[in-house]
Amino acid sequence: MKRSEIVLKEIEARRNQRKGIANFEAYLHTINDIHKKLTCIHIAGTNGKGSTLNDIRSVLQLAGYRVATFTSPYLETHYDRIRINDEFISEESFLNYYDTYHQGWYEYGLSAFEIDTVIAFLYFNEQKADICLIEAGIGGRLDCTNVITPLLSVITNIGMDHMEYLGATRSAIAWQKGGIIKANIPAVIGEKHPEAVNVLTDICQEQSSPYVLTKSIIDPKLKNQELHFTYDNERYILTQPAYYQGENCACAIEALKILKEVYHYEIPKEILQEGLKAASWKGRFETVWEKPLIIIDGAHNEDGIRALCKTLETMGSVRILFSALKDKETNAMLEILCASGNDVTVTEFDFYRCKKAVDLAGEHPVNIEPDYQKAIQAATKSIDTPLIITGSLYFISEVRAYLKQLSVSSNR
Repeated sequence: MKRSEIVLKEIEARRNQRKGIANFEAYLHTINDIHKKLTCIHIAGTNGKGSTLNDIRSVLQLAGYRVATFTSPYLETHYDRIRINDEFISEESFLNYYDTYHQGWYEYGLSAFEIDTVIAFLYFNEQKADICLIEAGIGGRLDCTNVITPLLSVITNIGMDHMEYLGATRSAIAWQKGGIIKANIPAVIGEKHPEAVNVLTDICQEQSSPYVLTKSIIDPKLKNQELHFTYDNERYILTQPAYYQGENCACAIEALKILKEVYHYEIPKEILQEGLKAASWKGRFETVWEKPLIIIDGAHNEDGIRALCKTLETMGSVRILFSALKDKETNAMLEILCASGNDVTVTEFDFYRCKKAVDLAGEHPVNIEPDYQKAIQAATKSIDTPLIITGSLYFISEVRAYLKQLSVSSNR
C-alpha cells in the first residue's frame, strides 16, 4: 500500500470524531487563524450546493480570478474536494501538510472533515487564491466551515435530510442551515418553502443582513442536451440538462450579482453567460455512456429524487438503478421513483452505511439485484432504454469509477 493510501485511511478512520466548533477554532488559533486571511463565499443547503458553487467558480475563473473550492464528499479521489481553478490538490501537497501538521490535528482530536478543512485553508492561503468558495458539510450553524467570515452567504434550499443531526422539521433544519448567515453580510436564499423562508429571513433581519430571495426560472426547455431558461429577463443556456440545475443556477446568478454590485468584481454580462454555460458538475445528471445512454445523478434524498423525476418526465421510458444509505428516508424516495412509471432496480455497494438491497426494496414493486455491476452489465447489452443510476453520492462515486474501468476494458 502506498504511503498516501495509508495516510488517507488513517484520516478517514476519524470520520465520526466530533469535539465541536469551539475545539476546531482553538486548533486554528494555534496555526495563526489562517481562515481569517481568506476571502470567501459560504454555501449551505440540502441539495445543489456543489452545483451552485461550481457555477460561481466557472464564471469567476473565466473572468480571470484565481478561484479556490472546497466541496464534499469527493467523487473521483479524496483530493478532488480541494481545488484551485478546478485542479485538484496534488498528492504531494496533501502529504506535506500531513507531515507538518498532523500531530496538532490528533492532539485536538480533529475529525476527518475538519482535517480536510484545515488542509484546504492552508492550501488556499499558500496558493494565494483570489476568492474561496466553501461548501458547508452537514447543516451550517455547527459545521466546522462556519468559522469563516464570508463576503456573502448562499443557502440553496432546505430539505428533509440528516434529520438525526439537524431536526425533524423543515424550520429546524432551516435554522441550522441559516447559521452561516453573518451580521451585516449579504445572503442569497434559494429556498421557496414558506416555512423555511420565514426562518431564514428572520435570521437575516436579526443579523441586519441584506438578503435576496431567488426567483423561479421561467420557460425552461431541454434542447439537445442543454437546458434553456429565462431568469430576471435574461436567457441562459446550461450544458447540464436537468431542470433543477436552473434553480441552482439562479442562486449562482444572484451571488455573482452581489459580487459585482457590492464588492466590485469585474463580471461582464457575456462572461456570466459563457461561464454558466461552460460549467459542469460531475455526478449530477452526468452522461457517462452514450450507447446505451447511461446517466448518473446523486439524488440522495426525497427532494433530490423528486427533482430528478421531473427531468425524467421529458425522457420517455427509462430504467432506474438505485442505492441508498441506511440513515436516509428510502421509503419516501422509492415511492417517488416507483410513481414515475419506470422500471426500478434496487442494489447495494461496499460501504459500511449502505442499506442492503432486500431491505431497501421492502414492499415496493421493484427488482432486486444486490450486485450493481451485474445490473449495469445487463443494462449495457441493450441500447433501447436509457439507464439512470441514482442515490447515494458514495454509490455514484463508486459507479462512476466502475463505468470508467468498463469503458476502457470494452474499448468504448
